[in-house]
Amino acid sequence: MSRNRPKEPDLLRSRILAATQAVLLQDGLAALTQEKVLARLDISKGGLQHHFRTKQAMLDGLFSAMFEQFVLQYRQELGRTPEGPARHIQAYVRTAHVSDPAAVEAGKALTLLAIGNPQYQQEWAGFLDQMFLADRLEPATHLACRLFADGLWFGCVLGPRPDETLAEAAVGHILGLLEKRP
Repeated sequence: MSRNRPKEPDLLRSRILAATQAVLLQDGLAALTQEKVLARLDISKGGLQHHFRTKQAMLDGLFSAMFEQFVLQYRQELGRTPEGPARHIQAYVRTAHVSDPAAVEAGKALTLLAIGNPQYQQEWAGFLDQMFLADRLEPATHLACRLFADGLWFGCVLGPRPDETLAEAAVGHILGLLEKRP
């Protein structure tokens, strides 16, 4: 029996990436296969391979989608941050304070992918370099704030999750230090 499904390639691609993320988080990167992703979907292997020919293509697609989401969240924070010499690092610190459950899961996937792939690490480093150049801070202050944000990110997405009240106070403390700068 033939199924007539409307052709919605963007929706199908999103479903494939969601299934890829689920397998990655449940089974780990080494155990992720196209077959495990297919087991979560109602599509043929040909349908999957039309969008992602290989496992690496699925991983690349997932990293791109997760990274784009992170950058979008960062840009939204940047839009809410007043102009100043530390504007970009302030937005990065706020973006690293992840609490939404879907963002936590996306953060886990993004982190797992970046840990094992130098290409993904290079893309992340390029983003950080651009952010650094956009601010007018001395390098040590920028690095200290970035490392705080990265540590907060890892605590929020990988755990153990910091106490929310303490995390908010720590973010406020770091941002306050930046605002007090001459």
